Amino acid sequence: MLALCFGASVATVARAQKLREPGVLTGGGPSTPRDPRVTDPWLPTGAEIGAIPDRPGSRHRACSTHRPVCVHFDEAGRSQAPAALIALETAWSQLVLVLGLPAPLPDQGRGGTDALDAYLEPSGDSVHVQHEGPDTSRFDRASGFCTLGVRSAATIARVATLCVAEAIALRLDPAATPHIRRAYANHLWWIVGTPTHQDLEAIDDLQSNPQLGIATRDRSAYSDASALWFEYLDRTLGRDSPGALATAMLAQSVAKTPPTSLSWDNEPDVFDVLRSSFDGKHRRIAELFTAMAVARAFLGARDDGTYWPELAHTGDFGRVRFDWTFGYSTLPRRVALRRPLEPTGSVYVWLTLDKVPEAATLGFQAEWEAPATFAWSLVRIDQDGREAGRINAPFVERGQKVEQNLVGLEGLSAILVVGVNLGGVDLEHPFDPDVAPHEPHGCTIYLAAL
Repeated sequence: MLALCFGASVATVARAQKLREPGVLTGGGPSTPRDPRVTDPWLPTGAEIGAIPDRPGSRHRACSTHRPVCVHFDEAGRSQAPAALIALETAWSQLVLVLGLPAPLPDQGRGGTDALDAYLEPSGDSVHVQHEGPDTSRFDRASGFCTLGVRSAATIARVATLCVAEAIALRLDPAATPHIRRAYANHLWWIVGTPTHQDLEAIDDLQSNPQLGIATRDRSAYSDASALWFEYLDRTLGRDSPGALATAMLAQSVAKTPPTSLSWDNEPDVFDVLRSSFDGKHRRIAELFTAMAVARAFLGARDDGTYWPELAHTGDFGRVRFDWTFGYSTLPRRVALRRPLEPTGSVYVWLTLDKVPEAATLGFQAEWEAPATFAWSLVRIDQDGREAGRINAPFVERGQKVEQNLVGLEGLSAILVVGVNLGGVDLEHPFDPDVAPHEPHGCTIYLAAL
């Protein structure tokens, strides 16, 4: 398994944002440089900044005497205000004091104080965080405010935590894509909170649609569950306190947007930071994303306690959808994807090993559309449904076809074929979450008994 010395204390993150010091992620070496690649000037470098939003109207305000948070409400939200204020206080304490993350930026009194403001809506169970104009004096940063739906008492803690967490993300790197900011916030919620039905529904939606990119630009119904990306990186690469790796990635990807720009300058982005930490080696990045895609196949009810023990509660909601399922006795088979893969999306094909002759050899071939890059892994599954080993197909940096033979099928119950669309145009222009909408690509998979 790949391992790097990732991790950053709050002091290191703050210092890196001020001075751009090296070593936030890798513990030494050069800092993450500004992306030197020459790109098409018509391609976006970040999401739209948008107009500075007007704050919702409210008649009443209640502020904490212990933490810099306030709730604003009208008569319809009066009954939820005390619980919402307590939830905001708790979230601020857990994220800033316990995890040691940077506090949200003061908002210069826009809500009547410098505290983080949350405006209550008595309907819905949602949270929407908006920035209030970038501060680009040195590096991008922004304050913000939240609109909270607090209809259900069971979800108040969740929406309050997402509010504070996204406000922290605005301080770290407001140019990060809205999708990444929400995934980061939900990652922090999974660390400090108790899962709700909304978390299970989000994971079920994403795992039912593995063809969708786990990283993209615009926030959607799948953004919350994309916290799986940060969860996996934290578990496999993190060496510090929970949440430190994702926080360090955002801190290192901060840039400076020109004051007159209508869009954020998100170069470098968190993917550039990750690639820099792997010395720009495409094969190692491919191995990382393939390993995560394999791990997604063992989330929830399929987990044996070694992949996602902290997400065991997801149960059947965590099961990933297989694109195809068929038996060895039906080979040879050539199948096409039912749904094309977006960049960072995955495909799963389950081959049941029925009627396998002794000393059999399985032949695998995959072909995909240009110009995307795909990576593949063949996973051996034992009689208990656990992984008994895997082999990665050769990584093809240039080309749209790969082949791999697999032997040693005795005693196994199945072979799981896992593929990932790594995106990008070519080696000099790898996947960039800001260049959206992303183009999905199809492929065919051929399995044969040799």
